Amino acid sequence: MMSVLSRNARRVRRGVLTFCAVAVTAVAIPCAYADEPYARNRDYDLQHSKITLRFDVEQRKVLGDVIHTLSILRDATSQIDFDSVGLTIQSVTVNKTPAKFETAATKLIVSLPAAAHSGEKFDVDIRYEGKPAKGLYFILPNKDYPNRPSQIWSQGESEDTRYYLPTYDYPNDRLTTETILTVPASWVTVANGKLINVSKAANNMKTWTWRESLPSSTYLITVVAGEFDEVKQSWHGIPVTYYAPKGRGDRISPNYDRTPAMMELFSKRLGVDYPWEKYSQTMVDDFVAGGMENSSATTNTSSSLRSPNLIPEFPGDEDPLISHELAHQWFGDLVTCNDWGDIWLNEGFATLFEMVWSESYYPKDQADYERWLAVQEWVSLPNLYGKPIVRHDFNDSSEFDDNAYGKGGLVLYMLRQQIGADAFYRGLRHYLETYRGKNVVTADLIKAIDEANHINLQQFFDEWIYGAGAPKFDVAYAYDESKHHLALTVKQTQKVEGRVGLFHVPVNVEITTSSGPKSHTILVSRDTETFLVPSEDAPLMVLFDKGGQVLKSLDFRKEKKEWLYQLKNATELADRGEAAQALAKLKNDDAAIAALGVALNTDKAWGLRDIAADALGRIGNPAAGKQLLAGLDANTQPYVRNHIVSALANIKDDPKVVAKLLSISSEDTSYRSRADALQSLGKLKAGNAFPALTDAVKGDSPDDFLRNAALRSLGYLGDDRGVPLLREWSSPGKAIETREAAIASLGRLEKGNKEITAQIVSYLTETHYPIRYAAIRALGSRGDPAAIPALQSLLKRDDLSIEMAPTVKEEIARLQKEENSKKAGTTEVEEEKNDGDNEQAVVQRLERMEHLIQEMNTRLKSIETHLARK
Repeated sequence: MMSVLSRNARRVRRGVLTFCAVAVTAVAIPCAYADEPYARNRDYDLQHSKITLRFDVEQRKVLGDVIHTLSILRDATSQIDFDSVGLTIQSVTVNKTPAKFETAATKLIVSLPAAAHSGEKFDVDIRYEGKPAKGLYFILPNKDYPNRPSQIWSQGESEDTRYYLPTYDYPNDRLTTETILTVPASWVTVANGKLINVSKAANNMKTWTWRESLPSSTYLITVVAGEFDEVKQSWHGIPVTYYAPKGRGDRISPNYDRTPAMMELFSKRLGVDYPWEKYSQTMVDDFVAGGMENSSATTNTSSSLRSPNLIPEFPGDEDPLISHELAHQWFGDLVTCNDWGDIWLNEGFATLFEMVWSESYYPKDQADYERWLAVQEWVSLPNLYGKPIVRHDFNDSSEFDDNAYGKGGLVLYMLRQQIGADAFYRGLRHYLETYRGKNVVTADLIKAIDEANHINLQQFFDEWIYGAGAPKFDVAYAYDESKHHLALTVKQTQKVEGRVGLFHVPVNVEITTSSGPKSHTILVSRDTETFLVPSEDAPLMVLFDKGGQVLKSLDFRKEKKEWLYQLKNATELADRGEAAQALAKLKNDDAAIAALGVALNTDKAWGLRDIAADALGRIGNPAAGKQLLAGLDANTQPYVRNHIVSALANIKDDPKVVAKLLSISSEDTSYRSRADALQSLGKLKAGNAFPALTDAVKGDSPDDFLRNAALRSLGYLGDDRGVPLLREWSSPGKAIETREAAIASLGRLEKGNKEITAQIVSYLTETHYPIRYAAIRALGSRGDPAAIPALQSLLKRDDLSIEMAPTVKEEIARLQKEENSKKAGTTEVEEEKNDGDNEQAVVQRLERMEHLIQEMNTRLKSIETHLARK
């Protein structure tokens, strides 16, 4: 699954929200609802389910009949327990004989006619109906959105299938399915497996029958029905189909047509062909995640159907989402984690294969930039540092965090680097073949790689997977001219406590002298050690971990001249990026600013140009502003220009900057640059920003791109004159993404206005998931404790998604902190300032995170190649 919060960069907006919780609340927040951390004991093996569903659309009700074929695992079993929440059970038969049953809050308990023996088989037929609180969603036209295509779709992960289907709802069992859906004749359906038949039914309906012959876990069961456009492709005879909400079918191919190429690449790399009977991707409105890897039938958010007019400005487009969910068809579906504590076996591999696709399809510098951003993101999330990847304590946070995703993918990347690609993929092939159709834990992966290669990886996994954190290196060197060697002192400065220990890491050290570069591998294993590395001459450049292959923090003590040389001459993007970040810390140094300006305009990798622009923005003085303005003249790529424009938001009190931003916001050919110019005007609180923003709100652009940027910027601007406009555009009937932008800004203005608070509170109960989420966050940022009861009431509902409940808790804690601060005679801002974190600093940190994560979605791609494939 890809989080909706992180969809644009896989982990990714999830990272922003986690960071927000740390930066603003600094409070440990328990989840309102936690998944079962350990695999259940099982009384039976669920082998097949025949699922027959109809829908009462007006009542938002499911009418179901499911026949479960199961085999008893334990002698003397007298009852069968199914997970079931909020469903009315009408009848149950066991082997076609009426059976006694009872229901509890979360269970359906079916009595067997007699105590059964291990191996006995039963067919349990359950007829039921219900209005699912979650798990199955009805997205329908209404008075506010009368033209919205009708859609019904399910989302089972992690434990939500039970809300629309009484079943065994935990990943440590696998079954085949037959899904029979009766829907209006004009609708289409998608379910797991192969389409067997479509037949006419009474009352202008059709019945669709789907059958999946390969077993998978129940959280991967999918049901989609509604008004969709369809596009068909194939891969080696396997149907590859795409579905978009009616009227948006023209957006499928520009965004999704690289799917067969991904299937080919992954099959070849793994030595295991795509395993399912078909592959479909259905894009649905108001999806509660970014994407979900149901076996053979992924469901994605419809926001992945980007306007073709915008695609050239987003290198990589939606490839992170598409490759992530596709990789799950092997890692997560074919082989599935046995419990949620090992969810990284699903998500870490899916994240790695985003990188595998980027490495194969895009230029090296672009793929390297993507990985560099992933490292920056994880390092910026200190609340994850003390937690191991494999863990079973979900009370304080969800298991679906950036340890499972981002760190998991980066650790697998390191493993591939350390043992070699051939050994790595040989191990994965053995892993997939050995555990095909089975459930696994991390020890199974270790064993499979060992068996395939005779490599003992226990220490690696103990440190990186079962252990927590990553090394924090402090590095310095001294050159001995008489002995012709370099004394490299390496310290691991991380605090060794809890699950964080010392790391044993091979590191590539490259020393460049006047005669050229030479590489050496050292093994770092202690808290402090010094390595004597030969060097015939005094070094011009010393690189520790060339190319940034290790997940780490690094403080390398170098002189300015060394950083200047490294920025200009290092061959790897990560090393030039390290130099740019180091030079940015020098602030008012003219040589550093000039060098960053040169990099901004001349570096061969546009990703490094982005890094240079960000570095100049962090310096933020007039000299840096001058370099940024010059960079706009030298750079034509929209994904570089938008970084420059964003960086200009840090150049204060410069009329030339404001004038340039105003010009770009209305005249530039790049929508991304115009949007970021609008937002920079707001962040600068420019005196003439308000009319520019209101004019942009009135205009039209693809996907309302400029309007949404202007609405967000009104919040940054902080001008209360924007309130009427924001209240108008946050109202039901406006486009969902536009409402999200307006609600976020509305939360920032007229904070004492109770009517605005009440308006935002009213959005908490809307059926539109993105609107509810925007309202939760806006109330937290608003700081009005009057919203606490409404959020507490929301927390008691049973229809919160896997991500929403923790977020509600975070915002309640944030508001309670503000209320307690006021009672103590201080404001939250004053309190945070005393802690070294005032409100402006928090906002700036969040904006940097948003900017970073936005770029992780900018998957790095040649525009010419992309357009040629349309």
